[in-house]
This record gives sequence, C-alpha cells and structure tokens, in this order.
Amino acid sequence: MSDLLASGASWLAGQLSASASRSVRYYRGADYGTVNATIGTSRFESQGTSGVIEQWESRDFVIKAGTLPFGEPLRHDKIIDTLNGIDVTYEVTSPRGVPVFHHGDAFRQTVRVHTIATAEATQVAATLRRRFWGSFAAATITDAQIVASLANDLGGSQAQSRTITAATAYIYVVLPTSFGTPTFAVSGLTSSAWETTTRTITFSGQSALSYGIYRSTYPITGTVTLVVT
Repeated sequence: MSDLLASGASWLAGQLSASASRSVRYYRGADYGTVNATIGTSRFESQGTSGVIEQWESRDFVIKAGTLPFGEPLRHDKIIDTLNGIDVTYEVTSPRGVPVFHHGDAFRQTVRVHTIATAEATQVAATLRRRFWGSFAAATITDAQIVASLANDLGGSQAQSRTITAATAYIYVVLPTSFGTPTFAVSGLTSSAWETTTRTITFSGQSALSYGIYRSTYPITGTVTLVVT
C-alpha cells in the first residue's frame, strides 16, 4: 500500500509541476538553476526575544523535490520570479524557530520553500498588498468605486499617515484583514467613530483577498491628517 501511495504522491507532484507552475530561477550565490514552481502562501506566528508575537506571511514556491538545483533549500538562497516582464527577487527565509522549507507530502515529493520579497522587488509581491484611502460622498462603496475614487499604494502593514481633503464626504480606508485591526487617529485625536465592512476583493496584480472597508461614521468637510496604526 505504501508503494501505491508513494507512486500517487509522485504522480501528483508531476502533475502540479506540469500544469500549475511557472519557470523561476533559483540562485545560490552567483550560481542558479531554472525550475518549475507553483506559488502559494504560508502564515506563521513567532515569538521574538522581547516576548512580542510576530505575525509573518511568506510567499511559497512549491517545487518538485528532484528538480531542486542545489539540494535542500538554505537560508539566504534567492528565487527570481518574472511578473509581467519584471524580475522580482525573493529571499529564502522564515521566522525564528521555523524551517525555511517544509515537505509538501509524506513521501517528500515536493518542497514548499518559504520566502519574502527583498528590497530589489519592483513589482507587486505577495507580501505586499493594495491599500486604499481617501474620501467618498456615499455611505457605501463598491469595489470599482474603491479603485476609481480612492488613492492606493502597496504596503506590508496597515501603518500609514495620510492627508485627506473632503467636501461633505466620508473618509474611507481599505486594508487587508490579514494586517489586523487598525486604530485611527484623525488630526491627532484617536477616533473610534468608524463603520466596518468585510468582503473578499480581487484587485489588479493580486489574488482574491479578504479586505476590511473602514468608513468614518460621519461625513466631514475640510482637510485632516489620518494616522493608521
């Protein structure tokens, strides 16, 4: 029976590599090999030396074990993925106490390599998410209106400071729920007067994600400084 299961795991690994993967470059130092990888994510919690719990999300490259160019992945290896013609560099790493890779099945046919985007990345990376902010007159907002009416950037956390001008309009902030529950300060004063809606949204350059849509309870007129932590 174990041989049958192992054969099945090997077949599945081959199908994943052939049908649901793309070519990436795997570097160790200056040397590299080209492999097929399927993209995924993993989430971890790690306790630092100060006792603070850190939430950590990796971009995972799932690779058929026999195709790894240098054997088992090592911390600080690099993977370069080409997105829309632009190279994005990911470093093999993981939180304190967590291995940099895990086997994807009991028979070790696939390897899930944990990475984060480096400062060299110039394209939307999985560890960076779309964040939106601005003013909008209506008390509800659609996905298309978020894109058309609010400013946006890429960020790895909810922390930000914005200057927003409104004319009898609500302040909106749209953030991935994976960033946690935000706190808002308006012109220096912490404010709890916010309404929250959560829904799954697919923005350009990233897969469907759960987003929190935060709207000021009351419309405002004027210019405010909004600090999100």
